[in-house]
Amino acid sequence: MDNFGFLFAANAFVWGGIIYYVFTLKQRSRNLEKDLELLKETIDKESQ
Repeated sequence: MDNFGFLFAANAFVWGGIIYYVFTLKQRSRNLEKDLELLKETIDKESQ
């Protein structure tokens, strides 16, 4: 029963890591979508 502090800290650390990972994936996805849109625009300009 004395280890609840360590259990809470480990749980908070793991969830913090998961939340950080999800936000970084979201940012990477947003950057890839921007790059893809730019690539599509470039290809359209080149084909005309």
